[in-house]
Amino acid sequence: MKLWSKEALVLGGIYSVLSTPFVYSNNAVIEQISSILLIVFIICAIMLCFNKTPKFISFTLNKYPKISYYLAAFGWIPYFVMIAGVSLFISAYFIKYDENNIEWWLKIMHYVLEFGIPISLVIAFIRQKIGTKKIARRLLDVARQ
Repeated sequence: MKLWSKEALVLGGIYSVLSTPFVYSNNAVIEQISSILLIVFIICAIMLCFNKTPKFISFTLNKYPKISYYLAAFGWIPYFVMIAGVSLFISAYFIKYDENNIEWWLKIMHYVLEFGIPISLVIAFIRQKIGTKKIARRLLDVARQ
């Protein structure tokens, strides 16, 4: 089985970038476009599970390596939102939620996204500029001292 984490993160980043403008509109046509993007995202994620990489992801990785690096930096967002939503739905079967519990859950999700996105981009910027090998060497030097 091939490791496809970079492809999955780039797919999540592309989906995040493409779906963001549609969030701010209440038009029915735009909501349909957003739904189509979600379906395409899910189909591509399933394709990755079966070791089939969609061509637009391979093209993005090969043609635009720097952009794909930053897309991968916040590609975890759609996966996090989907897993958090499904886990809230599943846990509601076992735990009786009231309005305060759901509000607490949504606040946690909000804080994770609010602080996680900038932190991910800053880490990606640092890793892009310094390089992963130099960071590893510096951490090993600090650990040896």
